[in-house]
Order: sequence, then structure tokens, then C-alpha cells
Amino acid sequence: GRLTMIHYFYKLVSFVERQKMQRQLSKTVMICDDDNDLLQLFGKALKSRYNIILVSSGEDCIDRFIKEKNRGNVIHLILLDYKLGDIFGDSVARKVKEYNEVKIILFSAYELDDALLEELEENDYISTYVEKPIHLTNLIEIVANTIS
Repeated sequence: GRLTMIHYFYKLVSFVERQKMQRQLSKTVMICDDDNDLLQLFGKALKSRYNIILVSSGEDCIDRFIKEKNRGNVIHLILLDYKLGDIFGDSVARKVKEYNEVKIILFSAYELDDALLEELEENDYISTYVEKPIHLTNLIEIVANTIS
């Protein structure tokens, strides 16, 4: 009777609460790299913790970011390679920042100019810069620290 109803209601409420908590945990990370192997690897490393969107060019990154924003979906962090096939990562960062306060981790296998990095960080275009190659455990840690 009544007790079963109360018990059932309690279970339902806690289920809804759990769903809500899971949604809060699931932040969205967009990964942008024109190296498909790395793109897949980074995606696999992070997909148990975050919603992942994979894009392989600067243009795709900007377009998809705007599309998601217009749909009301928040992208919390972008992992952005500097040397993309079509445009450099700093251009992508500047463009995306016009639309939103998203955190951006710029990474590159190439030595980047200190003055450029300084300017990007000072103007808040990027949160941090990481050199490739990067250990996946380090990547996971840097993402967690930056996204929180």
C-alpha cells in the first residue's frame, strides 16, 4: 500500500537526482587536430569523463562551435592543435573567443614563439599551452585542472 508508494516515489526522486548529477559531470570537450590518430587517441582517453566532439580542421572547429552554441549546448573546453591543415590554432582561438568564454588548451609539436604565447595567454585567448608529445595521464590531468 502506502509504504510501497512512498518507497517507489523515493526511488524515482533519487534516480532523477542521480541523472542531474551525471549531467553536471558530463562537460563537453572539443578536440581539434588534423592528425586523425591523435584525435582518436585523445578522444578515447577523455570520453569516460566528458562528452567529446572531434573535429579535424580549424574551420570545422569554428563552425561546430558556433552550431553547438546556437543549439544551446555549452562547450567547456577546446583542445586545439596549433598546426592545422587549414589555419593556425591561434586564429581559431581568437575567432572562437569572439563568441564565448570557452577555455582553450593549445598544443603543438613545434616550438612556438614566446611572444605569441604570451599575447595569447595575456588576452585570455588560451588557458594554457602544452607541448607535444604529451602523456595521456598528463593530458587527462591538464584537462581536469583547466575545465574545473
